[in-house]
Amino acid sequence: MKVLLIDGQDSSRRELASILEKSDLLVIQAESPSDAYAIYEADSSIDIVLMEINGLHVDPIQATGQFRKTQGSRHVSIIFVADLGEADILEQCLAAGGDDFIPKPVHYKILLAKLNVHRRALSLYDKLSSANESLEYHKHMMEREHSIVEHVFSRRTDRVKTECDNVEKYTSPASMFDGDLVLVNPSPSGGVYVLIGDFTGHGLAASIGSLPVDEIFYGYTARQASISQIAVEINTRLYELLPTNMFFCATLMFMDHAGDNIMVWSGGMNDLHCLNPAGDTLHFIEGAHMPLGLLAPEEFDDRPTLLELEKGTQVFIFTDGVNEAMNVSCEEFGLERVHELMIRDGVDSIKTLSNAVYEFRQGAEQNDDISLVRIEVGPVVHRSRKTAELVNIDAELYGAKSFPWLFKMRLEGEDLKNTSIVNQVLDFVSSIQGIELHQDKIFTIVSELYSNALEHGVLGLESSLKESADGFEKYYKLRAQGLEDVSDHFIELDFSYIKGEPNCVKLVVTDSGKGFDYEALIKDFENNEEAHGRGVGLLESLCSHLEYSNQGRTVTAMYELRRHH
Repeated sequence: MKVLLIDGQDSSRRELASILEKSDLLVIQAESPSDAYAIYEADSSIDIVLMEINGLHVDPIQATGQFRKTQGSRHVSIIFVADLGEADILEQCLAAGGDDFIPKPVHYKILLAKLNVHRRALSLYDKLSSANESLEYHKHMMEREHSIVEHVFSRRTDRVKTECDNVEKYTSPASMFDGDLVLVNPSPSGGVYVLIGDFTGHGLAASIGSLPVDEIFYGYTARQASISQIAVEINTRLYELLPTNMFFCATLMFMDHAGDNIMVWSGGMNDLHCLNPAGDTLHFIEGAHMPLGLLAPEEFDDRPTLLELEKGTQVFIFTDGVNEAMNVSCEEFGLERVHELMIRDGVDSIKTLSNAVYEFRQGAEQNDDISLVRIEVGPVVHRSRKTAELVNIDAELYGAKSFPWLFKMRLEGEDLKNTSIVNQVLDFVSSIQGIELHQDKIFTIVSELYSNALEHGVLGLESSLKESADGFEKYYKLRAQGLEDVSDHFIELDFSYIKGEPNCVKLVVTDSGKGFDYEALIKDFENNEEAHGRGVGLLESLCSHLEYSNQGRTVTAMYELRRHH
């Protein structure tokens, strides 16, 4: 520790210096503050200024202020040596920036003890300064990293050049980065894709998972992929990337250009809320799946639900940050308030809901990300984001024609364990000119036909098992066990293009199973309105013709290649 000793009396200064040096302190002597200033400014290693105020030829208060003015960011203790009778001057010196004093006559043990106290204070200050520098550095690095990530996230929407009149959205992150995700993109056929999801937690850790989801969503929707394909790819990627305690609740929706067909895959989200055109009745569509990123690809259920909704229906999708918002009394906003506002305000519900949640919190901190989407069922209208002019996205593509083709495949034994076989088949089929705008619906048909042939035909599994969580787990255990020995089984795929008015794709799937009473199945379907959006109901809705034969082992489906109005 280095001490700058200021004393106008030579004898007392030398005596003090000798005592301090014997205690292993470095001492620099100065006769007056004016001499000391230059030393003090030039030597940044000085830790303590020890000033005798009796014999100074300058005002000690002014001298103290001068030292403080020139100390910069370093910490220096200023200690006075004074008679206790000079209490008024001493008080003013301390007020001007002094740290301590030593009474005269000087008791050297007390002097050394006080210097040691200040030595400890200086050591603590150095540690705090070092910690503060480290924090400042990390703060700077974090701000830089956040700036980069924010730039990347902000560019996500730049890739979409249109806006859809049918879709209104609202997002409010709980922190700088959003764990919720809302994506909208037109389909090449003129329809619209919507994804709304909620990663576990919020902030940067939650939002980082949105990057691969972005890429998959925009990449697949740009080529008219089905929401089943999108869901499978997102689940597989997140299953590989995310830690086991993190997942992605999400709803995927596709509405065709005419608003006639709405395909939905939903896992872990709130029910879809559907407000009828009159605006007086809500009905709810439950999510039929687990969140994305939880199940291994071989366990994942990608089957969508087809909704048949009246034109003018408002479909609301929202994350749990809405209904679970809390006020200062720890009371939840709740679904009942959501329902009341939707019925009261209809198409204006997004605005009123977001305002109502904000007012309900009464200043309480937002505890989760909030996202709301409203989709109006009806003909899809796209506009340029720059000019707001109408954009006819599919005008040219629907004129494309296909050439005659025939595709046959027989899958046996080990081939049946291939989880990507439907994707491989559709990669070939959808590459044919004139088919690309229909690949979402063709994929859904082929996926449903193949899954039925494998799981119910070859393996003999019952769909009813999947109606409960325990049954769902049992279903996939039985599926895995059944696939261990399928050496004597096969599935044949026979697809062809048939010219006509309209042109069609004929899909024939035959399996080696025991067959089933397909007439009873059709009868049950016709009597069960709740089944119309999935399974046989889904196939019936998408196909112009659906026929079972060969005791249920063969199914023939016809899909018309025309623009549906």
